[in-house]
Formats: sequence, C-alpha cells, structure tokens
Amino acid sequence: MNRRRAATLEDVARAAGVSRATVSFALSGTGRLSDETRVRVRAVAAELDYAVNLGARNLRRARAGAIGLYLPESTNGLAYYMDFIFGVVEVASASGQSVTIVAGSETTGTVQAHVDGFILIDPPDDDAAVRRILEGRLPVVSGEVVPAALPAPWGTVYSDHSLGMAQLMDHLHERGSRRPALIAPATNTTWGRSLLESYQSWCAARGIRPLVRESSRRFMPDDVRRVATELLVSDDRPDAIVSAPDGSAVGAVSAARALGLNVGDDVLVSAYADSLAMQMCDPPVTAIDLHARDFGMRCARLLLSALTPAPLGEQAPDAAPAPPATAPDAPPIVEPFTIDLRVRASTAGA
Repeated sequence: MNRRRAATLEDVARAAGVSRATVSFALSGTGRLSDETRVRVRAVAAELDYAVNLGARNLRRARAGAIGLYLPESTNGLAYYMDFIFGVVEVASASGQSVTIVAGSETTGTVQAHVDGFILIDPPDDDAAVRRILEGRLPVVSGEVVPAALPAPWGTVYSDHSLGMAQLMDHLHERGSRRPALIAPATNTTWGRSLLESYQSWCAARGIRPLVRESSRRFMPDDVRRVATELLVSDDRPDAIVSAPDGSAVGAVSAARALGLNVGDDVLVSAYADSLAMQMCDPPVTAIDLHARDFGMRCARLLLSALTPAPLGEQAPDAAPAPPATAPDAPPIVEPFTIDLRVRASTAGA
C-alpha cells in the first residue's frame, strides 16, 4: 500500500504562491504580513494537511521551544493564577510553544528549566529564584511591576491597582460606608503594597482612621473567617470590608452571616480579585475584575515578541535572530492593562 508523502513547507509555499519565509511567518503568527495573506496561507496549509515539525524547527533554531512560567509558592492553587496560566498556555500553544511551569520554593532559589524565556507573575521582592531569573540572560516578561530592588525585566504588563483600589473605596463610600476595613495581602509584592498604600491614602484624604489586618503570608480560609470575625465583633466594628487576598472574601461573607449580619446591608463586603467564587457566593460579591486569563495572554504575546521579533524584511524562516533582550541599551517595554469594577449584591447598601 502506498503511503502519501507528508506535505512540506515548500509544498505550501508553491500552492499559495508565496515564499517559504512567508509561510513560516503566517503559520507562526509573526512577521509583517497582511491578514489576507495569513488567512490564505493557513487555508492552503490546512488543505494540504501540513503540520510543522516543532522538534526539527527548534533544533535548527537552537531553541528549546518552550517558555518558562515561574510561580511563587504563595500562588499555588489560587484561582487567579490558574486562569493566568490558562491564558499563557493558550497563546503559547497557538504559536507552537510549550509552557514549563517552574514552581517556587521557600527553601531554594535554584531555577532549572530548559526554556527560551520566562514569565513572572506578581514577583515577590524576597524570592531568590525571581532574582536569579531576572539576573539571567534570557528575556523576562513580568505580569505586574517588579519591585524596585530587583533587576528590571525585558518587558512588563501591569494594571493600575492604586486606581482600582480607589475606585472600589469610592464605590463603598457611595453605598454608605464610613468605616471601611481592609484585609490586606502580603506586602512583599508591588501589587500588595499598592493596595495598602492606596487604601491608606484614600482614608487620609477623608480623615478616616485606617482599619487594616495585614497578612505576612498566604491567608487560609480559617484565617480569613477568624480575622473577619474579630473585626465584626470589635468595639470599632467596620461597616464595610475589602478582602484583598484571592478568594478570601467568601470567608468574610461566611463570618458576617455566622454573626447574624445581613451582607449588603448591615455590612458591605467586597473583594479585590474577582473569580467564579465571588459570582456564585450568596450574596454575589462586588469585586475588581483583573481579567486574569487575558492578562496571561498579554504577557505571553509580549514574551513571544521578544523571542521572535518582527523582521525588517523576509529572511530565511529557520533563522535564529537574537532576541531584543540581548540588546543592553534597549529600554524595558511597559504595557498597561485595564481592570474593571464589578458591582454585585454584597455592596447593595442600606
């Protein structure tokens, strides 16, 4: 029985009437091509049942064909970071890249991964592995601003969390809150410090004494319920709680209801990080939508642009251009990312 010969890059180029380089750029999503050309080349490739030999391509380019995603130990299992990972994987897979998850550890700063570049998310300033990655020779994209004491990454995608917290506090004030409390995240990240500083500035501008319970590490559900209960039975009881750690607002709602308080009336409860748990809670919890999956996708696209910069003209498709991160004088790339307030029943107000 005769076996059909597998289609090659040259076959696709010949059938589409373009060069091999154009086929390579169209299928990898890189290069300066029109949308019409990309669609046409991909349609021809699909018709010929062409499949990229990723192993051979990476070998020719002296690439690993993978990007590393470093996750600090404090992020393990949290919904926001899982959604972020899915966003990174979606973009990487569409570009023929795999994703290597590099898990953090409090006991070692060693990072071992055969990858072409790294993505960081909420990098802590006290994580030895983060410093090693930033001091390395590979391009690094950070999701959120790297603490000032650490080396700057090649690129950063960030959200204005100071503004996000101020918008959330303004919303609570409009709904009648005059004594808001903050269950704060750990302040070893730029994100955590931004939330705390924004809350404190908001209170100072209105002559309100801050009411803060800080976390030196990841809050567990029992910790949140305990802290929220302590706040709600104190003589200085808040009329609103902003619970910032991922998923922690559910514990604050649980504590309030256990004390017989009506959430959304007797006490307003809000979260800084939205998730499915916030939407399904009873009552649904007002939160800042950080668009975690889209955020992960943006970070992955930015890193891929470092690994495969847009060519000035057509070149051999298997060429291995040096990533921009190797240029010592190139300024870091910084891209803002939009977040949104989602108002729900937990802050309905009296």
